[in-house]
Amino acid sequence: MSQNCYDEIPYPSLTYADTHPDQLASLATLFAIEPPVVKTARILELGCGDGTNLIAIAQTLPDASLYGIDASAKQIKAGQEVLSAINCQNVTLFQLDFEAIDQSLGWFDYIIVHGVYSWISQPLQDKLLALIKQHLTNNGVAYISYNTLPGWHLDNIMRDMMMYHCQQNLETPLRLRIMKAKGILRFIAHLRQSGKGSYDILLQEKWQQLQGVLDNYIYHDFLEQDNNPIYFHQFISQIKQYDLNYVTDIEFCRYVMDIYPPDLVATFDEFFQDDFFKQEQYMDFFFNRSLRRSLLCHKNIEINRTIHWQNITKYYLATNLQTEATNLRNDEVCQFKKPNAEVVTVTSPIAKIGIAYLATHYPNYINFERLFRQVCKKLSISRPNYAQQKQLLAQELLQLYYSEAIKINVNPPRFQTKISNCPIVSSFSQWQVLQGEQNIANLICELVEISQIARLLLPHINGKNTQKNLLVILEGLVKTNKQLELLENNSKVILKQILAELSDKILLMPSK
Repeated sequence: MSQNCYDEIPYPSLTYADTHPDQLASLATLFAIEPPVVKTARILELGCGDGTNLIAIAQTLPDASLYGIDASAKQIKAGQEVLSAINCQNVTLFQLDFEAIDQSLGWFDYIIVHGVYSWISQPLQDKLLALIKQHLTNNGVAYISYNTLPGWHLDNIMRDMMMYHCQQNLETPLRLRIMKAKGILRFIAHLRQSGKGSYDILLQEKWQQLQGVLDNYIYHDFLEQDNNPIYFHQFISQIKQYDLNYVTDIEFCRYVMDIYPPDLVATFDEFFQDDFFKQEQYMDFFFNRSLRRSLLCHKNIEINRTIHWQNITKYYLATNLQTEATNLRNDEVCQFKKPNAEVVTVTSPIAKIGIAYLATHYPNYINFERLFRQVCKKLSISRPNYAQQKQLLAQELLQLYYSEAIKINVNPPRFQTKISNCPIVSSFSQWQVLQGEQNIANLICELVEISQIARLLLPHINGKNTQKNLLVILEGLVKTNKQLELLENNSKVILKQILAELSDKILLMPSK
């Protein structure tokens, strides 16, 4: 990884919802770890770029202290300018090489390392793991992403092709090298577009994928000198040298054997031999996995990998599943749909009523006890049956979580969807809109798109304007913007729609 190339071609500034300490704490808790309190945590991101991810997290954790370190002076300066513009005082960004970090940096409850490990040399990988060991609090949780084999074997074919094509042009400007790399892939894919073999199909798939990504991604994933994918078992061997322990992966749900047919599980048992790490490695072979986003803790932390139904009762839950079915109170099959149209089948009345209740309150999270009370009320469950029905609901919800049909959070939401008289969105969202950025970070660190009229009004939703004032501002925007002329006679209705859109997508800051 070259510092200069990141100055010239910065990696895209994105937010990663799964790196939020709430999510890390929630997963750690699921495995019987007692992680640090998130609200007042000390958080470190190594390789933070311009700090976009940290700044988005900071909007939801005003009492936490967040620190970001990156080797690129250009990106750190850009992030510091953002912090000054939005008056964000709980984030500090440093331009620093990993080798220069010493113990004076202090201890951190949560450490985030995204998009770094695979792109640095072996000595720097060792330094990175040493930093995690040295700076992670006793019960802290670290997040680290890395490219994995066997999945990256296929991507390496494309990378080798691009690297070979550009190796005679190392003095060529980086942007031109990116064009040449894309050109050779396009050329060969075009020549083989009528082929039916597996290699032909691979070429077409990769060419289609790369057409939709930024040049920054193509350079740093395919043309960087260092891109070192590894097998999971190799990663485990590396972290053990630094007395670190593997907890789980962010995406562990889709790989949980409980959700697969018994015959498949039985087949895998032959290979697993009650060895968890062997199981994880075989699962990577089975799914051709190319990326892992792993949680680590110190070696002495005890991890319980048997997830009991009672675990789910500790959480706040949310779901955006939807259904048009009306048979929620009987044992008939009911189909719910995820936003991606994937179907989730549920038969238990207690689960169906629970999902429906959560869906009506989305994106808010509801704690388990409140959800259980509401389900009991709707199904007229009597108190003597509470224990049995609570277990049933928890078991159903745990399976739904494994199917990625519901979300869990160990903490209550730090946003509101109720529209107050003086609503406010985060200062970072306001800044992003004013900069003309297409994707806006919301209060759960997702990047979302909003309508043109909402973009125009959003900077004024700053907690200083009442809804009456916002109506006047909106009417002024309509008069001065020809593209909005059709809205001139519907300003009250449009304001209501805008506020509803922002409360649903961007989410609103909690009332003070």
